[in-house]
Amino acid sequence: MTNPMRGELNLNLGGVDYKSRLTLNAIMEIEQATGVGIIKLATDMGEGNISVTNLIAVLLPALRGGGNDFDIKDVMKIAENAGIIPVTKAVAELLALSLSDSGEDEEEKKPAA
Repeated sequence: MTNPMRGELNLNLGGVDYKSRLTLNAIMEIEQATGVGIIKLATDMGEGNISVTNLIAVLLPALRGGGNDFDIKDVMKIAENAGIIPVTKAVAELLALSLSDSGEDEEEKKPAA
């Protein structure tokens, strides 16, 4: 079971469920591989400007962060079997989750005294 509070997301690609997570290390790998920051990457994607290379660059560390032992060839095969549209949607979800506030601070939840 995934935990969105930890940035985990269940991805169904090609009829197979994969646990994914964009850890800080994964985000750094993505930024290095794509040559842009994660916010710029998400913005570009929102504008329809993302390459298949960048989709794989996001998906690989996200799947590894979810505990999967995949290499780039494995992820390319997953993407090929799933199709570009489902992979694009999955990457969009991952990026949105990585940039969202995954929960309020515990102090903010307490009523003022």
